[in-house]
Amino acid sequence: MRKVISVFWVALALAGCEQKNLTQQRAERLAETKNELLIAVAWPMNSSKTTLLDGINLAVEELNQSGGVLGRKVKILLKDDAASLTKGRLVAQEIADDINVAAVIGHLNSYIAAPAAQIYERAGLVMITPGASVQKITDQGGKYTFRSLPGNRDQGRQIADYAAEQRYKRIAIYYIKNDYGVDLANYFEQRAHELGMTIADRRSYNMGGGNHAAILADWGSFLATDAIFLIGSLPESAQILHDIRAAGMKVPVFGGAGLDSPELIKLGGKSTEGTVVFSLFNMDDPRPEVFEFGKRFKKKFGTFPDSTAAQGYDTLKLLAQAMKTANSTVPDQVATALRATRNWHGVTGVDSYSAKGDLVGKRLAKVVVRGGKFEYFKAAPPK
Repeated sequence: MRKVISVFWVALALAGCEQKNLTQQRAERLAETKNELLIAVAWPMNSSKTTLLDGINLAVEELNQSGGVLGRKVKILLKDDAASLTKGRLVAQEIADDINVAAVIGHLNSYIAAPAAQIYERAGLVMITPGASVQKITDQGGKYTFRSLPGNRDQGRQIADYAAEQRYKRIAIYYIKNDYGVDLANYFEQRAHELGMTIADRRSYNMGGGNHAAILADWGSFLATDAIFLIGSLPESAQILHDIRAAGMKVPVFGGAGLDSPELIKLGGKSTEGTVVFSLFNMDDPRPEVFEFGKRFKKKFGTFPDSTAAQGYDTLKLLAQAMKTANSTVPDQVATALRATRNWHGVTGVDSYSAKGDLVGKRLAKVVVRGGKFEYFKAAPPK
């Protein structure tokens, strides 16, 4: 019996050692191999944001045509997290267990990205999320965790500043009841109070809930507000806009980046007219790199890129640049290079990183729905 117990503890110790050394195993494999550079992409494949893959594929094509990254061709390992927390964790663990993977681009949803980031941290794997803005993802203190969009603290501040510029005094907030919605609503409200605005009402809704019309009808009858800040995602936000107008409310509506997709107009029709949406990309930005990117993208895919496609393109290009700067694909060195990034120019703007892995000072673009399409606000000329 004593021998059996001894064997058990030895096996357990070896298993623990193997888990502890996963970071080192990956680093050694990536330092030694000259094979294709494997980048995982974890994303919901049945969403309005799948154009991310088009942007990534264009970036892969351009990188490989120019010799790859440090002489290695880039290959994408695509994983569908199905916008599910359970599936997302399984996908993250599958990626983490593969020591051939050099980095991860993903996830879209903050409620998946936050626990996934911890899985990647334990495996010594760089993660850059181009879609999850909840502040705690980078506030967790991870060594390998980054995002390629402004966090909710910054987004809330920028959006509230816009509301103040529009001279709105009383604003109603209607937000999805998840990590993203609560986080962005909180930061927006905090900044709104600093600027002297009043939150006329604040209501949350559950994803898939059907009570929007009743709540918004009450607002239409009894609430005095200058504007509505809508925080949500698609397809639900299109129905909410319909219900806002059906309730007789004619006040301006402005929405977070979760509404930033042509699907909003396709699903919401005339109800979306006049809606201002904060965007991660401005196709009318006068910088030549934006024009050239749009031209190349349209040649390959037959349409101009939306902001999600631009995010995918930039995120992979940024990752490749960090590897070239580090002269290595080993995650420790890549993470150090990313954290030291200052004034890297992508098609979505200029990227500089904080010690926490957050972007610093990156401005959101704005679009407005006019005539059944997004019309971009003109960006300021580059200095």
